[in-house]
Amino acid sequence: MRKKQQVARTTKTSRVLETLLSEINRPEAQHGDCLPSERELGERFHVSRVVIRGALARLEQEGLIYRMQGKGAFVSKNKVNQNASRLTSFTQDMLQRNMTPGSKILAKEFVPCTPFLSSKLQLHSEERVFMLKRLRMADNSPMAIEICFLREWIGRQIDALLVDDASLYQLFAEECGIKLKYATQTIEVGTLEKTERDLLGQNCPRCTAIITRQTFDVDNNVVEFVESRYRSDRYLFRMLLDLNEPERNM
Repeated sequence: MRKKQQVARTTKTSRVLETLLSEINRPEAQHGDCLPSERELGERFHVSRVVIRGALARLEQEGLIYRMQGKGAFVSKNKVNQNASRLTSFTQDMLQRNMTPGSKILAKEFVPCTPFLSSKLQLHSEERVFMLKRLRMADNSPMAIEICFLREWIGRQIDALLVDDASLYQLFAEECGIKLKYATQTIEVGTLEKTERDLLGQNCPRCTAIITRQTFDVDNNVVEFVESRYRSDRYLFRMLLDLNEPERNM
């Protein structure tokens, strides 16, 4: 009798699992979407909470959902795995992963060059710089908030051409004749403000990866200084560390 009950429970769990898996994999399902409660799922499938918990545990093991105590279970889309030791644009990263890159311009303007920006862009403090703030997305899902600072002449060259989803690196090459060569990058842990979490979408964690980058051209001139704040639950940074690689002198 006990064996028959176990078989029946396994069959019910598989049925619930297959249905939830199909719904999670639908294109319209977004990272952070909340699943119905255990009670609601039990009523929907006409099964016990034990069966529902078994199905949710399997989904969690596969990394397809995550659970927050007191809040429920949420859809978890796969993290973007970025090679942090190679210079690529956000657009290139997403296309290489068969994801559709997107950007929404939040602000753009010419601003005074502060002492901090002067040191990062190798400029005189009395000069002006071009500031571009964007929300970066993959498959219409928010991934990062990016603030980019450019030399004034670059900003004037591309300002009129900047639209949502435009690739900065493509504009650098086609409109400014800039050939990028390398970048220096730092990664640190920080926290997001409420306004930033609202921009990055539903159930965005407070913890964030803050990435700062100085990008240089073939003549060793700084082209851009960028600070990005990534959703920590959507991004994974990977680096190759070579013991014999000589350090670049800056």
